[in-house]
Amino acid sequence: MFDPTSEAFRLATSPFYLIAHADYMYHRNMDAVLAAHGANKAMYRIMTVLRDHQPCRMTDLADMALIKRPTVSRIVERMVELGLVHAAQSEVDSRATDVRMSREGRALLDTLTPLVAPLFVEATAGLSHDELQRFVATLQIIGSNLARAGDQKTPES
Repeated sequence: MFDPTSEAFRLATSPFYLIAHADYMYHRNMDAVLAAHGANKAMYRIMTVLRDHQPCRMTDLADMALIKRPTVSRIVERMVELGLVHAAQSEVDSRATDVRMSREGRALLDTLTPLVAPLFVEATAGLSHDELQRFVATLQIIGSNLARAGDQKTPES
């Protein structure tokens, strides 16, 4: 039933389709909340990464924010223009750019977080704390499996 090559496979019960659908719906709703405050989900994600990792090299920021490096560069440039972050040459590696959240960025994040929090509550309604913990653990296992599978691919694969 879960194997895409099976006759019994149905998109409506595909775990990855359901994850993608839930992610799409969550972020569609989040976009509406963030847009009202001049932000978008990529900016919000970058700020949430920077909340825990400062300074953050641009390449690491892209990896943690799950956004392609060139896209992160453009978003960070825009966020610098808006005064939400500071970007400067790394003191450790002159080839790298370090990004830090500004006071204004932190204030915006502090404003936005309580506004998007109800979306999480709504999305997880009906799940117990234990169910949510198991769900997170399951996603971590799947992510680890996929990362490992990706690391095993050869350039000609």
